[in-house]
Amino acid sequence: MLRRPPTMIPMNDSDVQEIRELVAQQKAQFDQKQRTLFRMKKFAEHQFSDDDPQAVAFLDMVSERTKARERDKEERNKRLGIPPGQSSSSCMHSLCYVCVFLI
Repeated sequence: MLRRPPTMIPMNDSDVQEIRELVAQQKAQFDQKQRTLFRMKKFAEHQFSDDDPQAVAFLDMVSERTKARERDKEERNKRLGIPPGQSSSSCMHSLCYVCVFLI
């Protein structure tokens, strides 16, 4: 197999800095996700009662994150014009079906 030299993409310092910031943000999100998963694992192994303040705080945090994720999803669907209760995947399926039908 013949190899060709790589295509060089011209980038300035601001492009490089933007990529570094994006990579750092992705690493921070991954670390946060891993910490949450670790806490959930510990939580699942731990027997607790309703008066355990750490358990109650953790359940509140998970509940708030779930609610925030749902709000973000609803907001995105609203911006995209997807009716409430319909998933974006089923909407895309319908759109693809219409496109194929028109062709």
